[in-house]
Amino acid sequence: MKKIQSGHRTEKLMSNTKRNERLALLFLLPSIILFAMFKYYPILSGVFVSFFDIDIVNLPGDFCGFKNYIRAFGDTRFYEAIWHNVKFFAYSIVMTFWQPIILAILVNEMRRKSKTAFRLLYFIPAVVPAIATTILWKYFFNPDYGLANYVVQLFGGQPQLWLNDENWVYFCMNFPGMVVFGGMAMVYYLAALQDVPNDLYEASMLEGASFVQRVRYVTLPGIKNIVITQFILSLTGIFGTMENILLWTGGGPAGETETILVYAYKQAINSMDYSYAITLSTIVFIVTLIITYAFQKKTQEE
Repeated sequence: MKKIQSGHRTEKLMSNTKRNERLALLFLLPSIILFAMFKYYPILSGVFVSFFDIDIVNLPGDFCGFKNYIRAFGDTRFYEAIWHNVKFFAYSIVMTFWQPIILAILVNEMRRKSKTAFRLLYFIPAVVPAIATTILWKYFFNPDYGLANYVVQLFGGQPQLWLNDENWVYFCMNFPGMVVFGGMAMVYYLAALQDVPNDLYEASMLEGASFVQRVRYVTLPGIKNIVITQFILSLTGIFGTMENILLWTGGGPAGETETILVYAYKQAINSMDYSYAITLSTIVFIVTLIITYAFQKKTQEE
């Protein structure tokens, strides 16, 4: 009798689980449809159109196979643009990636009331419109009337061209993230720190571990997954950035900050070479997809 009742309960539980799954899918269906229409459909359409010489009058135009891809891999500006993406990523890792991690660790060590106040203080830059922030810092680095040269001269230095100088432009574009750091990244790391067991900290303190040792052997391993995720997002974000660069420098000076998507944008808008522009964008998508997959697979293996 007990076995029969147990079997009925199991069957009823499975039935409820399946019903909940169907109900969840029903609620998710509108979002899935919209996501597919406005995200995946344009991507797949771009991949399809990249195999054509686009004719605006008679879309998609004449089929040309891999002609646009062969042109891309034989284009020196294409490789220069990729190198600029790599330089942006290197500067961002050195100047802006680690600060939110350090900040989150320090804020996490504070008392509860202080923690809330500092978390709010450092989150405020995340809600400021990026365009407004960029324009403000662009004026700061203006070589004629910007505050940067005034500060440099105040300490006896020579005025610089800043954004108009190939040696300074990457530093200037990453400087705001180094000075006004925090934002969403800090909140993510701070949330991840709450999941690190306190028992590990207590055990390490009993063993006489210093603050630096606790961070190295307890904190960082505990938030490793979110750090890797943010690293991947940073890498893919650099390859996908365009508006910010157009606002900062427009790809200058002398094409020094012309990334792959900026190059694609100029091909479409200035040269009206839509086929080649879409091909360049497709290559960016494929590269970021491969990078993301490789990092996720490596993370899962670990």
